[in-house]
Amino acid sequence: MQTAFNIIAAALVLLFILNRQLKPRAIREDRPYRQMLILGAIGFYQLGSYDEAASVSTTAWVLLAVSFVVGVAFALVRGTQVHVWREGGVLMRQGNAVTIALWVVSIAVHIGIDVLIGGTGSAAEGLGTTSILAYLAAVLAVQQFVTLRRAEALADRGVTQPMVNA
Repeated sequence: MQTAFNIIAAALVLLFILNRQLKPRAIREDRPYRQMLILGAIGFYQLGSYDEAASVSTTAWVLLAVSFVVGVAFALVRGTQVHVWREGGVLMRQGNAVTIALWVVSIAVHIGIDVLIGGTGSAAEGLGTTSILAYLAAVLAVQQFVTLRRAEALADRGVTQPMVNA
């Protein structure tokens, strides 16, 4: 039952994220990582609770770490593809088809690795779905970091129009 809840919660969060990625949105420069911290707190709490309830093999944890590393790599690329600009002094960003495609592939990889994790033993089954909120928090934070660094570079050059790969 917990796994079904995790899948539903993760799907709703992912739909929310993808929807927000496609809309022009202001980046709160005063608290750019607030949502990621909230997601991360919930996600890592879930992971800790899962580990206490089940004896998970080292192999399963290594595979989960690989999933996070791959997710971070995709987030680094996504961060370079987001359109960023300033509008009336407000930092704006908007995803596009490339960022959505990268999201879909990264989530598919995470799910694929979850299947591999499930094959390492019954105690590990569901570890990947339990980790999805922590995964989303980590990759969103990395994407936000890259986007903010790009925005700083744009500001130094006085760019105000939407830019990709700047």
